[in-house]
Amino acid sequence: MRNILQQADLKSYVCWHVYGLVQRSDKKYDEAIKAYKRALFLDKDNMQILRDLSLLQIQMRDYEGYKESRYHLLRLRPTQKVSWIAYATAYHLLKDYEKALNILAEFIQNNKPSSYDFEYSELVLYQNMILCEAGQLEEALSKLEENAAVIVDKVSYMERRGSILMKLGRMEEAENVYRQLIDRNPENIDYYSRLERCLGLDETSRISDRIAMYDYFAERHKRAAAPRRQPLYLLEGPELARRLDDWIVKGLRKGVPSLFKNLVPLYSNPSKVVIIEKLLLDYVKHVETNGYRGGSLRGDGDEMESPTSALWLYLLVAQHFDRVGNIPVALKYVESAFAHTPTLIETLMVKAKIYKHAGDYSEAARLMDEAQSLDTADRYINSKCAKYLLRAGQLERAEKMCGKFTREGERASTTLNEMQCMWYELECARCHYNEGRYGEALRKVHQIEQHFIGMIEDQYDFHTYCLRKTTLCSYIQLLRLEDVLRTHDFYYHAAIIAAEIYLRMVDRPQDFSCKPEAVDGLSAAALKKLKKQQKKQQEREQEQKKNLNKKEEYTNPSMQFDPEALLRTEKPLDEASKFVQHLHMLGSKHITAYNIAFEVYLRKNKPLLMLKCLKQAALLDDSDPRLHVCRVKFLKYKENFAASGVVGDLVQEMSSQLFTIMNPVTLNENFKHQHLNSLRHRIAVAECSLILDPGSESTTKNWLIKSLEDEKLVGRTLPTVVELYNAIKYGVHGTWSKEELDAFVKQAHTLFPQAQIFGGGSSPIMAPSENE
Repeated sequence: MRNILQQADLKSYVCWHVYGLVQRSDKKYDEAIKAYKRALFLDKDNMQILRDLSLLQIQMRDYEGYKESRYHLLRLRPTQKVSWIAYATAYHLLKDYEKALNILAEFIQNNKPSSYDFEYSELVLYQNMILCEAGQLEEALSKLEENAAVIVDKVSYMERRGSILMKLGRMEEAENVYRQLIDRNPENIDYYSRLERCLGLDETSRISDRIAMYDYFAERHKRAAAPRRQPLYLLEGPELARRLDDWIVKGLRKGVPSLFKNLVPLYSNPSKVVIIEKLLLDYVKHVETNGYRGGSLRGDGDEMESPTSALWLYLLVAQHFDRVGNIPVALKYVESAFAHTPTLIETLMVKAKIYKHAGDYSEAARLMDEAQSLDTADRYINSKCAKYLLRAGQLERAEKMCGKFTREGERASTTLNEMQCMWYELECARCHYNEGRYGEALRKVHQIEQHFIGMIEDQYDFHTYCLRKTTLCSYIQLLRLEDVLRTHDFYYHAAIIAAEIYLRMVDRPQDFSCKPEAVDGLSAAALKKLKKQQKKQQEREQEQKKNLNKKEEYTNPSMQFDPEALLRTEKPLDEASKFVQHLHMLGSKHITAYNIAFEVYLRKNKPLLMLKCLKQAALLDDSDPRLHVCRVKFLKYKENFAASGVVGDLVQEMSSQLFTIMNPVTLNENFKHQHLNSLRHRIAVAECSLILDPGSESTTKNWLIKSLEDEKLVGRTLPTVVELYNAIKYGVHGTWSKEELDAFVKQAHTLFPQAQIFGGGSSPIMAPSENE
C-alpha cells in the first residue's frame, strides 16, 4: 500500500485521504491527522474527510481542532442532529459552557420531538450536566423540574435533583429526595452519607443522632443489611458489643459465608477488636460447654442451635485470629471446623488463606486445589485456586486449572490474554519475577500495558455511536475515564513490577548474565555442548507453540513480545520511565508509585521530576519509610548537584519548600528518634545510614538483626521481614556473608516458622515480591 501511495498523485485529495486511513490503521494518529488536513486543503468541503478528521481529533484530545471540524460539518449539514450535538460537546469539553448551552438550546427549540423518548430524555440530562458544571445551579434545577415528565431515567433525575439541592443549601428538600432514594434502594451507602449531610450530621455530631437515623431505616426496611451494619462502624463500648452480638449471631444462624467481610473495617480500632474477640470466645465456650442442643450461642438456653451454627462459628473465629496474626490459634479453630464438616468448601478456603498468610504457599495451594475439586463447575473457586498455584510458583498447574473454563484446543494463557484477564497475567508476572525469569515477567506486564492501550483505542468507535444514540452524559464520563485509565490498580501493579526489573538491570546487571564458570562447575566445552542442546530444545518447543497458536499470534500482537528481546534493551531507564510517568502524572493514590518513580528519575538525573515525586508522596503519607529514604537520597544527590540557570534556581527553590532540614545526617537521626518503635522505619533508617556512611555496615547489620528480636516493635509482620530479606539480597543493606544471612534467616524462621522463604512450611520457595 505504501509503495502504491509513493507513486500516487500528490495533488489528489483521494490519495491523501487513503494515506491517512493507512496511518490510522497503524495507530499513527498524528500522521493520519496531517494527511487528512492535506486532503482537506485540496477539497475543503469533503464530508467524509471532515468526519474522519474530527474523530481523530477527539481521540487525541485536540478539542480546538475538533471544534473547528465540527463547525465546518455543521455549516455543510445544518439539518443533521449529530452535527449540532457534536458541536455542543466540543464547547463543553473546552469548558466554554455558555456557548455549549446556547447551541443545545437552539437545537432543542428547532427540533421539538413529536413524542418524548429516551434520546430527548438524555439530551435534557446532558443540558443539565453542563448547567451544573457551569455553576448555574438555579437554572439547572429549574430546567430539571420543568422536564421531569420527559426524563426516562427516574433514578438519575432524583440523584441529580438531590445533588443540586444540596449544593444550593436547600437541605430539607434534598433530605426528602434522599429518603425517597433510600426507599428505592436501601443498600446504597452513598444515599445514607448524603442524607447525614442534609440532616447536618457529620463526624463531630453526636453519635446518637446518626445512629437514630440508621435505626429508623433499619426498622422501615427490615430485610436491608446496610442500615444495621453502618452503626457498627460508628459505635464503641457496650452498645457496640450489644449490636455486634445481634449481627454476628444472626449471621452465624443463617450461615452467611461473607460475615467476616462485614467485620473487617472494625479491625482498624484495637478496642473494637477486643470486643469482637470476647464475643467470639464466649460463643465458643457456650457451644463447647453445652453442646448444640444444650443452649444458644449466647448461653441463655432460650433456643437450641443448629449444628451448622457451630461450624460457621469456628470458621469466623479462625478468620478473626488470622486477621490479628495469631496463626497457631487460627489453625486450631479451622481444624475444629474441618473436623465438624470435612466437605465444606469454605472451610478449605479459609484454611488455605491462613497458610498463605503464614507464608506456606505450597500448602495453601494444595488446600485450595482440594477445595475446587469439591465443585469443579465453580469459576470463582477455580480462579482462586489458579491464583494460589501461581503464588506457589506452580505456573503450569495454574494454567491447566484455568484451562477448565477456556476454549478447548488452545492454551489457557492465550485465551485469557484475549479476554484481557489481567489478574491472571499480573499473578504470572509476579510468579516469573519471584523466580528470576525477568524476561517472562516483562512480557506479561507489557501485555497488561497493551490491554490499556487497546481500551484507549477502543473508544474510537464510540465517538460516532454515542452522538448518534444521544447517550451524551455517559459519553462525557467515558472520555474523562479514558483520560485517567492508567490510575487503575492493574496498571499500577504492572508498572511497579516493570520498573523494578528495569532498575535491577541498572543496579544488578549480574542478575541478567550467566558466566560460563558459574554454571555447575562445567568446563567451557561442556557448557557449550549444554547450551547447544538447550537451544535445540527451545527451538522445538517454540515450533510446537507456533503450530498450536498460529491463529492466535496472528490476530493478537500482544502475544508476540519476545522475553529475550525485552531484556536486551539498551535503555532500561527509558523503558521504566514509560511506565512510571503515567503513575505520577495522573496522581496515583499509591505512595509506592512516587517512590519508584523517584528511583527512576534519580538514575536519570532528573532533579525536578524527583522533587515532584517527593512532593506528591508527602501529600499521601509524610512519614512513610520509603519516602524518608528518597528524601535522604535526594539531599545526598543535591550535595553534588551543580546545575545553574533556571533548573538550578528551581531546584533550590523547591528544595527549600520541601525540606526544613537540609542536612541528610540530621534528617536521618531525627527520623530515627521519631519512629523508634517501628520495624519498617528502622529498616529505612538503616538503609539511609549506609548511604550516608558506608563504614557503618557492621553496626547496621547487628541493629537490624536485634530489631527482629525486639518484641516491643510494631510492624514485625511477614511482608515486612520478607521485604527486608529481599533488600538484603539486593545489596541495599551492604554485603552480607553466608553466616550473617543464615543468622538472619534463623531469626526470621523463629518469628514465622511456617514461612517457606525462611525454611519452614512444605518446601522452600522463592521470595515473594513486595507487590503481592
